[in-house]
Amino acid sequence: MNKPDNASDTVRPWKTISSSLALDEKWFRVRKDVVQLPSGKIVDDYFVWESPHIVKVVPVTPDGKFVVVRQYRHAVGKITHQFPAGAVDKGETLEQGARRELEEETGYTAAEIIHLGTGAPYATKITGLMDVYLAPNAALNGHRHYDEQEETEVVTMTADELLNLFNAPDLQQMDFFAATFLALRYLKHGGYSSTRAA
Repeated sequence: MNKPDNASDTVRPWKTISSSLALDEKWFRVRKDVVQLPSGKIVDDYFVWESPHIVKVVPVTPDGKFVVVRQYRHAVGKITHQFPAGAVDKGETLEQGARRELEEETGYTAAEIIHLGTGAPYATKITGLMDVYLAPNAALNGHRHYDEQEETEVVTMTADELLNLFNAPDLQQMDFFAATFLALRYLKHGGYSSTRAA
């Protein structure tokens, strides 16, 4: 892993002494680790969510509008804006999962889908990664899938309207900000190299 020239080797990984399952629910599997810090101190109750791998898609219509989903999020008690996203199903590639989530949540499909980047949504407590894709020239010709726990409204927004959400008093999800940045960077600079395989 690359590090800045002025970085030292003082940051070291922890040692996992043992792991046990603390909670085993369908959508929430939590493990309890006993770890030893570089200082030698033992922490015997470090909890980690063994979360699924997530794909997020930024759909853009032929006229340059972004397809955005408005959805209630119970943990924060707010209606937020986001791009279509979800867990990759067993046996799916990341790209297949991204295409499925795009159509299921919005009814849009795209002939081309472009990988923008991979990140860790919350590296302190969550194991799963998130891959972000761009779906240019997205068209409303698919079939949405209704889920009563995910009632949504699909809207289209210009880039300026999208960025204005960042200044709004309403709460937004941080991965929405990250996906917006990656998409706008790609669209502004005409593409860049992404090394992660689909």
